[in-house]
Amino acid sequence: MVKALVVEDEEDIRHLLVEQLEDKGHQVRKADNSAVALQRVREEIPDIIFSDIVMPVMEGLRFVSELREDPETTGIPEVLVTAIDLSGVIARTRELGVKLLLAKPWELK
Repeated sequence: MVKALVVEDEEDIRHLLVEQLEDKGHQVRKADNSAVALQRVREEIPDIIFSDIVMPVMEGLRFVSELREDPETTGIPEVLVTAIDLSGVIARTRELGVKLLLAKPWELK
């Protein structure tokens, strides 16, 4: 079973992603912003993190940057979920080592 963390400020989208991951048999924790997510990661390191890019408190790319600076969390795979134009963030996500971007709305497969 994969332990996932979903970081999304929009409740409906957070709920949908959590539900889809749980339907696949994954254990899912959630956070409504990146500051809460950092706390959740410190409590229990997930196997993968799904994070929105545009969020209050701390935007998603800064969140990933914070994770990359800590030797205990630098290797956690990230999937950045966003409704913004991906061409504007691809270079920065590659610099941070993010390999997967998921555009909203996404296909279930």
